[in-house]
Amino acid sequence: MHLEISRLRALYLSGELSPVALVKQLDAEIGQDDSRHIWIRRLTLEEMMVYANRLVGKDPVDYPLYGIPFAIKDNIDLAGVPTTAACPEYTYTPEKSAFVVQKLIDAGAIPVGKTNLDQFATGLVGTRSPYGACQNSFDNAYISGGSSAGSAVSVALGMASFSLGTDTAGSGRVPAAFNNLVGHKPSCGLLSTSGVVPACRTLDCVSIFALTAEDAKAVLGVAQGYDEEDPYSRKATLRQNEVAGDFTFGVPKKDQLAFFGNAETPQLFEEAVSKLKALGGQAIEIDFEPFLATARLLYEGPWVAERYAAIKDFFESKSGA
Repeated sequence: MHLEISRLRALYLSGELSPVALVKQLDAEIGQDDSRHIWIRRLTLEEMMVYANRLVGKDPVDYPLYGIPFAIKDNIDLAGVPTTAACPEYTYTPEKSAFVVQKLIDAGAIPVGKTNLDQFATGLVGTRSPYGACQNSFDNAYISGGSSAGSAVSVALGMASFSLGTDTAGSGRVPAAFNNLVGHKPSCGLLSTSGVVPACRTLDCVSIFALTAEDAKAVLGVAQGYDEEDPYSRKATLRQNEVAGDFTFGVPKKDQLAFFGNAETPQLFEEAVSKLKALGGQAIEIDFEPFLATARLLYEGPWVAERYAAIKDFFESKSGA
């Protein structure tokens, strides 16, 4: 099923499709096979129908994500469904959904399930999960990328129009790249992280996987919003009517480019730069070293302590296990 948001929305507005019909078709197409280890907990048909039935009799015009199916990384809360962070012993069942999830549901989106991840969102490969190594959407022999592994693969394989991940050090962009998706990491605080299991609290972001940049923008426009329960939340708005063209983008100095022996990536990098220029962008050479130094702090500096602090009580209670 082709699940691009603009296509589904056109079908809903014309009356050719209903959320109830879509949920039934989607459930049948996904089926029970999960050989790629995408899901930790997929919602049943009956559970998805609860959300679809809420939209019966409602006008799609009033709901920007009317009937749009989405997946949720299983370190983000969905009311009544267990959150595991890919650690069975850590499991709890939240009474309410994460702030961002509730905003999406209020806009008409329908959750499909909770997706697999590198345990506690620590990893970039998608293989560090007791629920199985999530496999790439193109080739089972390849890794999916992580930590938001299942969120990426579910969208790439047509099981959801978009999905939520998290991104602290690349968890929302690496699997997007490995599965040919748009992976958007908003700036910190634009999307609330209330109801998200922390990895590194001061740096965590909820990220978006989508089939197109327009779809990601549509989701971001709904998901953003100030959350008084999140101390890092900030009041900001997405400018919906920006004109394309006349933008600048940074390109690392030539001697800072690292392709790690991969023969294909230098050309692919140059093609990406050329594409951005063709879209109206101006390439600006930047010193990339400060970014590399900052990235190293995530695994080699004081921020590592935040990862421990986030699950300290659980970790110490299970230290003998």
